Amino acid sequence: MLASVFCRAFLRDFRQQIIVKYASISRIFATKTHAKLRRQIRFNSGEQRSRALSGLIFVLFVASCATTKLPPQGTTDTPIVTPTPPVPPQVAVPPVAPPTTTPSQPVLPANAEIYQLLFGEVSFAQLPDWNGVDVAAARRAFIRSCVRMSARPATDYLSPNAPYSGKVSDWRGACDKANDSQISDKDFWQTNFTPWRVMANEERKGRLTSYFEPIFQARLNQSATMVEPLFAKPSDLVSIELSAFDPALSGQNVVGRIENGRFVPYRSRAEITTSNARPIAWVSMGEALSLQIQGSGRLIMDDGQQYRASFAGHNGKPFGSVARELIRRGILSANQASADAISNWFKTAEPTLAREVINVNPRTVFFDLQRVTNPNDGPRGAQGVALEAGGSVAIDPRYHAYGIPVFIAAGAPRISSTEHSSIKRLVITQDTGGAIRGALRGDLFWGTGIEAGLAAGRVNHDADWWVLLPNGLDPVLQGAAQ
Repeated sequence: MLASVFCRAFLRDFRQQIIVKYASISRIFATKTHAKLRRQIRFNSGEQRSRALSGLIFVLFVASCATTKLPPQGTTDTPIVTPTPPVPPQVAVPPVAPPTTTPSQPVLPANAEIYQLLFGEVSFAQLPDWNGVDVAAARRAFIRSCVRMSARPATDYLSPNAPYSGKVSDWRGACDKANDSQISDKDFWQTNFTPWRVMANEERKGRLTSYFEPIFQARLNQSATMVEPLFAKPSDLVSIELSAFDPALSGQNVVGRIENGRFVPYRSRAEITTSNARPIAWVSMGEALSLQIQGSGRLIMDDGQQYRASFAGHNGKPFGSVARELIRRGILSANQASADAISNWFKTAEPTLAREVINVNPRTVFFDLQRVTNPNDGPRGAQGVALEAGGSVAIDPRYHAYGIPVFIAAGAPRISSTEHSSIKRLVITQDTGGAIRGALRGDLFWGTGIEAGLAAGRVNHDADWWVLLPNGLDPVLQGAAQ
């Protein structure tokens, strides 16, 4: 009966629309634990939709007699790692993307991939070492996400790419209770949410890495040692979204400027000077290069004031490797060309040579500069909220919405002798990054400063994923309602 209802709904929707942008089917399988295994499928071409439609009709009628087991939930008990907030200076954070807005109806991009997400409802008792995990940081992060959600219409979907996460209205109840100090952190999550095991393409394991916010010494004015400007985004820089001209180019853009009525490429690093761009801070040449590669960082001025340089855009030029250039010139060997070694070389290099080397990388990143009023707040993530040390995670927004609680159990048996062999965290999806690609790919924000950077550099773990959704929000039925 359930299958026929979904089938009729799918066919009716298919007849009414020229292009079916999203299809979701629910299949309920019996298991020994009575867990429900559910599947979401996306199609990205008309031919694939047509072939899949006939197959789906058959599958819906035979699926009710199938039996599939969820993967075992057990995990070995190993030490839990707790990320640490601010300490001082330097290493790597991916560029922070600007906040995005989402339409009220999910829209699958024309070039979207075909992929599957599997959801299995579980209990909190089935989450590895749930009782021993500190979930306070996730609650603080979730409260910030709720502020963003509250500014949107109740009928908005959280994401055009992840209808499983429901509408803003589905989250209002949990958000209303998040600030109630009378409810303990564990009780808040356990009484308002249901855990769902997530797998992708029939694969159980994902991947977890980590990043942090570096710290740099800087000045608001040029000095003998602070010789390299950080520029604000120039007023003549134009970024064009190519999907406005061809839907097949969704997600691609081109950067340039208007000159004599023509759209031309933007200036290279060597061509951008204080005469055509506005400096907002000054740093050493090596740290300028490092900051531009990392995309954002915290600046400490000589008077102790702190500012945050946040990614605001770039000049559209390809990245050129300074490390490779130093190796080519014989200045550094291949095994010497670390980030620290390159930064130290710039401190003592002859100025003309240093300028030649840094200009090998024609790409320049532009920044916004904001005063840091609360040193405990992390940088602003892609959702537009301050990241929480140990409570925020960067994800691939092609698969997930921002503001979703995710429980991650990650282990690295290859380095089991280290203190970071096991990480179990409840985190909120609040950021993204260019290297974060995949449905079960996460990048944990570890905090600010050198200690956070050292810890983040040790994380490259296999990971199991669970999403926590408000009670009553079924991840597949929500998608099938489209």
